[in-house]
Amino acid sequence: MKVLFAGTAFERLKGRGVLAAFTDHEVRITGEDGLREALPWAEVLVTGPREIGSGLLAEAKSLQLVQQWGTGVEGIDLDACRRYGIRVCNVPSRGTGNAESVAEMALLLMLLLARRYGRAQENLFIHRRVHAPQGVSLWKKAVCLVGLGNLGRCIAERLACLGMEVRGVNRTRRPEFASWGVNAFYPLEDLEKAVEGSRFLVLALPLNDRTRGIVSRPTLKALGPAGFLVNVARAGLVCRRDLEEALETGEIAGAGLDVFWEEPPDPRDPLLERPNVVAMPHVGGVTDAGLEGITRFIRDNLDRYARGEPLYSEVNARTGDIE
Repeated sequence: MKVLFAGTAFERLKGRGVLAAFTDHEVRITGEDGLREALPWAEVLVTGPREIGSGLLAEAKSLQLVQQWGTGVEGIDLDACRRYGIRVCNVPSRGTGNAESVAEMALLLMLLLARRYGRAQENLFIHRRVHAPQGVSLWKKAVCLVGLGNLGRCIAERLACLGMEVRGVNRTRRPEFASWGVNAFYPLEDLEKAVEGSRFLVLALPLNDRTRGIVSRPTLKALGPAGFLVNVARAGLVCRRDLEEALETGEIAGAGLDVFWEEPPDPRDPLLERPNVVAMPHVGGVTDAGLEGITRFIRDNLDRYARGEPLYSEVNARTGDIE
């Protein structure tokens, strides 16, 4: 099969031998500038997050399958793909190293905020006294975890191991939530109620029309001046202006971000300069385990497609749900 890997990141992966896993197929790599020119050749498009709409698909004369390198398909016009007869698959996050790695990132951001890492580093390098600053232990603290899909499950299991009280928020309720370590369940419309009294608000849900901007000023006020927001999902879940005002006025204690409204973020972004914000450049799933697991999954899926077998993780074109 003719497989086109679209994005400059795949050039770096080529140097690591990742694309050697696809030697049974005819493979090309293109950057952003060469995508439209190369697309008519491709039968399969393997892509990271990007906008794929009718205009681009109209030029894809031979395209049969779009395989997302990761979970998020919010940039893909699923209805247009259906009209053109193009199938769409993503990579399930749990079991491929992706959700497991992102869950670890959520814990890292929580710990950096709770233990006041920035201030601790200041004390270390200016020879200030030891035993300061005082941090916040995660043990026995309440955390409001929004989104109980594959990623949410991985986070909940790890939070439970730390002895935290996990309040799960999700669109639907499933009986297995309790076995993941979720102590209490709230429907999505009761988010503010779930947040009250929580020390942490952790976002792990997909971005869609229902969830865009779900965290706004009322939710942040409910979190309170001792609370921390941690977002390892999608930046669009949070109203940026409301977050900036909450941080500025002390309505919340701080925020940990691995996702931004524009990526890569501007190095001069004022959020990056705030002492009560810790940030990472969207690397939650960028680990050895994630790379190996995603590569293996996509290779197996393309092999199945070439043999005419049912595909793994074919996206529901009605919802685009990545839970």
